[in-house]
Amino acid sequence: MPIGGSLRAVFNTSPIIVLAKLGVLSSALKLFSEVEVPSGVLEELERKRDEVYQELIRAINEGSVRVENIRRRLPRLSVGESSAILLALARNKIVVLDDKRARRLARELGLEVIGTPSILKKLHEQGILAEPPSTIYRRLIEIGFYIDKKLFNKIFQE
Repeated sequence: MPIGGSLRAVFNTSPIIVLAKLGVLSSALKLFSEVEVPSGVLEELERKRDEVYQELIRAINEGSVRVENIRRRLPRLSVGESSAILLALARNKIVVLDDKRARRLARELGLEVIGTPSILKKLHEQGILAEPPSTIYRRLIEIGFYIDKKLFNKIFQE
């Protein structure tokens, strides 16, 4: 699915963490015309109060991200995933999720879903992530983001 500046998205916790740890969160947010995070996601990140949380707070203060007061739980999903799905449904937006179970449910509910690897591919195409895909894959694994190498390669070759 092409990512472009007119897309409106709701982000879950995992993509924010991965993009921040790779140093490309602010660039990734610019790929969308509008980005929201539910308060459930903010709460998940607030527990650590680390550099990822600080970067998200900066983006909120700069107006790149809007926080929506939604904190709900769906069966077998985290508060962040549940809240992101419900907010995307309510606002007719794309949802950015990485968890397989959450992605499946979001699609069953009729949402358009994208994951962190698709955003990374777009940043790579734009030259923001200049490393070769093999280096991007290695960096993902180093920060604890697991994706099957074949799936990653497929996404980057599409």
